Amino acid sequence: MNRAVPQEWRLPVFAAVTLVVALFASLIIGRVNEARHLAGLDLSTPQDVAVRLGFEPERFHIEAFQDVGRYQGWSDGRALIMSAEPQALRRIARNYWIGSIEPLEVQE
Repeated sequence: MNRAVPQEWRLPVFAAVTLVVALFASLIIGRVNEARHLAGLDLSTPQDVAVRLGFEPERFHIEAFQDVGRYQGWSDGRALIMSAEPQALRRIARNYWIGSIEPLEVQE
């Protein structure tokens, strides 16, 4: 028996499969980024972090940082965030535009 997809269904089926594959690829890449960015952090309690970006943050990025914790400003190519919630850090670490997330060391 030949169960070929009818000609008029080929394009919609191909488009749907392509979208599903792209969605799963983006989820996998996000999880890999999360694991890579949060490798050196203790996520049991809120903590102060420095988020490094390869560019100057715009309003969108600053608002995303404010959702993570108390955004303290931009210094030396890093966004300084105090009392960052662990779940919010996990969410933001999945973004492709995050360079790295490091514990913030207070300089006295």
